[in-house]
Amino acid sequence: MLLTFRSCGGDSPNHPTSLFQLSMLRPEVRVRKLLGPSGSSAEEPGMGKQGPYRLAVLASHPIQYHAPLFRALAATNQIDLTVYFCLDWGANEYFDPGFETRFKWDLPLLTGYYHRFLRNWAWSPTTGRFTGAINPGIIKELCIRQFDGIMIPGYALASYWLAYFGAWISRTPVLFRGETVLRHNRPWWVKAFKRGLLSLLFRGTAAFLPIGSPSKEFYRDFDIGDEKIFFSPYCVDNAFFTKTSVAWRHKRSELRSAFGFDDRPIVLFVGKLVDRKRPLDLLQAYETIHEQAGLMFVGDGPLRLSLERYATDRGLARVCFAGFRNQSELPQFYAMADLFVLPSSTDEVAPLVINEAMCSGLPVVISDAVPSAVDYVRNGENGYTYPCGNVAALRDVLVRLLADSDRLVTLGERSLMIIGQWDVEAAAKGIVRALERVVPRK
Repeated sequence: MLLTFRSCGGDSPNHPTSLFQLSMLRPEVRVRKLLGPSGSSAEEPGMGKQGPYRLAVLASHPIQYHAPLFRALAATNQIDLTVYFCLDWGANEYFDPGFETRFKWDLPLLTGYYHRFLRNWAWSPTTGRFTGAINPGIIKELCIRQFDGIMIPGYALASYWLAYFGAWISRTPVLFRGETVLRHNRPWWVKAFKRGLLSLLFRGTAAFLPIGSPSKEFYRDFDIGDEKIFFSPYCVDNAFFTKTSVAWRHKRSELRSAFGFDDRPIVLFVGKLVDRKRPLDLLQAYETIHEQAGLMFVGDGPLRLSLERYATDRGLARVCFAGFRNQSELPQFYAMADLFVLPSSTDEVAPLVINEAMCSGLPVVISDAVPSAVDYVRNGENGYTYPCGNVAALRDVLVRLLADSDRLVTLGERSLMIIGQWDVEAAAKGIVRALERVVPRK
């Protein structure tokens, strides 16, 4: 599948050609163009020209998806940024139980913005347990530094509650930007307890930054008014995935040959091979059409052996398990693919592999249990949703799409247009708007 970009002439900032050219810039450069230039160093606060808003951000650990946003915020003259990390996962090599792999992200996660690692007093540090991050140092930082605001990414770790306490005693406005979604299938007593607890927490929150439509619905369910809601979408480095996948497409045939594929279309799955992502659903749906296409699993996890055994036992020769691949390697897999599929369950909120695939110009087929699918998938325009766990429905979608290669190209182009609204500059603008609402301009 070749990715093409149509030019209609003109040089207006809102013209499609201009928007594409802008999208190919580094995130921090795009934000400077949209929000204003910065003459400051991003390495130390207080040096050079700084923005009027002194913003603290608490993060669980360095994450490959967050670094571009942090750099973009640091690059604008409207924010003086300090990022506090609870754990050093990602900055150093660590074992990820989902991937069942030890690794270190191969893209820079800590450059371009000022950051500090807080001492973690947890007995067994982890992001998967409430007591896995206990960083009381954030309280002292908020009291001493007197920030104009702190952005907190959730409520699942003890340190997030400590940050709320620190914000309360230091009178620091809280901006809440987390993976929030309504869970209607929870027991009534769990929902009642959570509602009571979060209602108390949200009373101490100055602004809410929804990462998508389900997140905004969540806040409105708690009677949060629109005047306190500022859209700040979850995003990836769009330019990196678009530009790099386009470059790899020039070697598309070589890539396919290296993994044992011919010119038949390739269906792609990227992610951890774990129960909540339901990779077996995709393998079963593919089984009846394995002569018409190839199937690539990029990722690792506890289900890999059983999936490989399933494919071998049924003679599915065009299935490839590429294993865990680091961030810089992913664009080549998006480049060789024709269609992206994510069959995940309701345990997902906003899996950013969807963004990566769309930035790479791929049509997407997503389970309707994935909350963010309502924002990304326009049925018939750039892909389809289907009922989660319904293997027959998934198979029918695959059969329909794989029969028309020209349509796959058209759907992929539409994906690229849709995801253009979900980028780093949109996320940064939402944060700036929230600060402008919460803190009077200096």
